[in-house]
Amino acid sequence: MTIELAMDKYQATKCEVAFGELYAHIYEGSRKLVRTFSRKYAVDESDVESMINEKILTIADKFDSSRGKFKNAVFSAVKYGCIDLARKRTTEAKYRTGVMYEDDDGVLNEVYEIIAVASTTDEEDIIAELKKRDQRQLITFLLSNANDPTLTSASAFIETDSYRKAAKQIGSTDKTVKSRIRKLSKRYDVNLHGSYYDYFTAPTVYVG
Repeated sequence: MTIELAMDKYQATKCEVAFGELYAHIYEGSRKLVRTFSRKYAVDESDVESMINEKILTIADKFDSSRGKFKNAVFSAVKYGCIDLARKRTTEAKYRTGVMYEDDDGVLNEVYEIIAVASTTDEEDIIAELKKRDQRQLITFLLSNANDPTLTSASAFIETDSYRKAAKQIGSTDKTVKSRIRKLSKRYDVNLHGSYYDYFTAPTVYVG
């Protein structure tokens, strides 16, 4: 059953079988769909999966096929839902403060309270901030087992954005710095970290 036929049947009958077909079409060929959205927008996988299932049902009930494709409508809704979740979490993390209190047994506990809410609704700004955070986490991972010479080269490179300038800063050669950076890149696992394009916040330029 095609997704169009499944849609027509579901809207006419609210049949569970037809809904199951819609569900299957959304996940078809996208076994990593939940993980992809989760990593791209840095939100919990369970939240993403719940959102996808919710959007399938919500959109299916009122979808008009003359206005586009059902799968695109679902993915678009999930995208903006993930952005909203990420925005709320980022805002909460930025504007919360720890508060200590003592319970009846005299044990100190820490809770958090929101002290301000000043979120942005600009999608590009949100994604840029999330990518910067992901970049920091990725760099920390890549450097976690690096030796001292590699750490020195990487720090100089991050600061100067140039193999030659980094080499000059640490009294080495650009070939040595480049070699050490290249060895770090071998720790990058696309299955673990996703596409490296997801970490770019601006068009890439030649590094020399």
